[in-house]
Amino acid sequence: MSKPNTGITNSPFIGLQNFHIAKLMEDPANGTATYEEVISIPHVREIGIKPQSAMATLYADDQAVDTANTTSEYELTIGTATLPLEYKAYLLGHAIENGQMTVTKDDVAPYFAVMFESNKRNGKKRFCKFYKVQFSEPEETSQTKGDNIQYNTPSLTAKAIYRTADGKAYSQADEEAVGFTEETKTAWYGEV
Repeated sequence: MSKPNTGITNSPFIGLQNFHIAKLMEDPANGTATYEEVISIPHVREIGIKPQSAMATLYADDQAVDTANTTSEYELTIGTATLPLEYKAYLLGHAIENGQMTVTKDDVAPYFAVMFESNKRNGKKRFCKFYKVQFSEPEETSQTKGDNIQYNTPSLTAKAIYRTADGKAYSQADEEAVGFTEETKTAWYGEV
C-alpha cells in the first residue's frame, strides 16, 4: 500500500443513484463466486453503511502496548420511495403469484451483490459494490391522510459479510482518485 500525496481534496457528496443487485448463486471456498444477471431497482432514497467492529487493547507494564481491531460485518439501511412486491419477494426469498406475495416460515433470503453510486457536487461519482448481502424484512408504516400529506416510505435493512470465495466484503471506486479509468466506470454494473 503506497502513501497518498498530501493535499488531496474531493468534492462533497450530494446524491445517490443507480441501485443495482445481482443474486449470488455460488460462493465456494477458494473458488469463484457466481451471480445471476445484474438488475436495477429504482427509487432508492438513501443508503446507510455501519461497520460492526470490535477493538481490543493489550496492556503490559502498566500501559497499553498494542491495539487490534476487526470488522465482522456491515449493516446496511436502504431507504426507498416505494418497494414493489416483486422486488420485496425476490430480495427476501418469498413466493409471489398473481400479484400476491406469501411468506412462510421456511423462506430463506438469498445473498446478493449490491451496487450503487454517490454523486458529487462537481459532477464526479464514487461507486460502491458490496459482494455478499442478505436483506431482512423491511420496516413499513401506514398512516392515515390528515390535513398534510406524508409519504410512507419503506426501509430495508441488510447485512453485508465477507465473500467465502475470496474474503472480499466491498469495493469502492472514485472518479477523483488517482488512476481511475473509464473502463472501471463502464464495467461497474456489467458484472460482479
